[in-house]
Amino acid sequence: MLTGFLRKMKKIFLKRTQSVFRLSENMQLAFSEVLNRIQLIDRDIAELNRHKSRVPADRNFSPSIQITFDKQINRLINERIALLELPVVNPPVWLFQDSSSLLSNQGTNEKEAKSLLAGDLSVPQPTEQDVINFLREIPKTEIHLHLEACVNKQTLKYLYQKNNIPVTDKDFEDKYNFKDLNGFIQVFFFVQGSVKEPSDLGYFIDSLAEYMRSNNIVYVEAFFAPSKFIQNGLDFDEMVEVMVTRIRQIEAKDGLVIRLLVDVSRSFGPQNAMNNLKRVMGIKHKEIIGIGLGGAELMGPAKDYAEVFKIARESGLRTVAHSGEDDGPWAIWDAVSLCKAERIGHGTSAIQDPELVRYMKENKIPIEICVTSNVFTGKYVRKEQNHPVRYYYDQGLPLCINTDDPEIFDVNLTYEYFKLYRFLDFSIKEILDLVRQGVFSTFHPNKEKLWKEMEDGIEKVKAKYNLT
Repeated sequence: MLTGFLRKMKKIFLKRTQSVFRLSENMQLAFSEVLNRIQLIDRDIAELNRHKSRVPADRNFSPSIQITFDKQINRLINERIALLELPVVNPPVWLFQDSSSLLSNQGTNEKEAKSLLAGDLSVPQPTEQDVINFLREIPKTEIHLHLEACVNKQTLKYLYQKNNIPVTDKDFEDKYNFKDLNGFIQVFFFVQGSVKEPSDLGYFIDSLAEYMRSNNIVYVEAFFAPSKFIQNGLDFDEMVEVMVTRIRQIEAKDGLVIRLLVDVSRSFGPQNAMNNLKRVMGIKHKEIIGIGLGGAELMGPAKDYAEVFKIARESGLRTVAHSGEDDGPWAIWDAVSLCKAERIGHGTSAIQDPELVRYMKENKIPIEICVTSNVFTGKYVRKEQNHPVRYYYDQGLPLCINTDDPEIFDVNLTYEYFKLYRFLDFSIKEILDLVRQGVFSTFHPNKEKLWKEMEDGIEKVKAKYNLT
């Protein structure tokens, strides 16, 4: 058994053909230093998860502490993956010896060899890193994420500098070190504040495309919230032209498909939402496919926007609504029965009403699941293990897995799927079924064709990881 592991390890390192890890042409780390750091990261993640599990769920301070734990755990996971992806220069000799030499001369046991091996999910207990790598490599779709929350920090700093807006490094980092929902909202406004002219939104699209490439996401439906930009004097049509032009350039270059849902926003009231809808109705680009109802749920119940949704549907636009994230199942009932939303974002409170779950299943209304986001906001979900996605899946509800705000929460779609595996007992087979459900939850005009293309890609990755 171990000989097979070593053979695959040899293949991995020969592929890299470059014993040190290369950080850049002039910076290198010893092989042992990187492995030691990975072991420390694993220990720290386990320790943080242990302490996090002891935080009481019913205290006023609990959400802030949970967010602090989650942010640090996500940072460590990011670092671990980055270390494992560094190219190896002059791999150590022991990697090319047979199993007996390895064990006798290096003191390495089978468990340690497995920990270094990537690419075998056929073993009874595959390493978590193997699972993460597999999930990253398979093609995926994502349909609940906000364009503004996909802007990476490097791009954001550039835009602030470009537009001569003074922000110190400390102020910048403090914004992202939020501890509650209000702090998250302030980060969102902070990102929007970097935009001073329509052309700036091209950088937003570039960040989104970069995020897609890093997670092998082939199709995205992202929310774009224009209200604040319009209030700041930007022209809606000009903003759309910039984004659509860049989307088409990206699609022509590498095949990534981006579609936009305009957030009519409940935060500014029904009349503003109607004005946003009218703007969208004046756009004839195929890249603008519909509207979404986002914003503070308790400030704007879905029933107040039923007329906006009715007119949108009649005009041929697709309609979705954030609901049940910060309000009860009655809010979701309003979204699906009065607004007739085609998908529900979050929907964490639906579990409280079995009849609602049954209704959504029978009417094939998908829920856009955002596990990390729901833990961060903390209204109905305080830790991953308690997320209702497991119940929804077992009940046969159509689902899709998403990140919501990847740069703000410091997560990505690969991690979202991994959390289902790690915390909610989803098997690889079930996760692949969720990937399929994600495709059929989209508004893509030819879902069968898209899934066939993705399925072919998934089969190749499965073969690489010894999954039959």
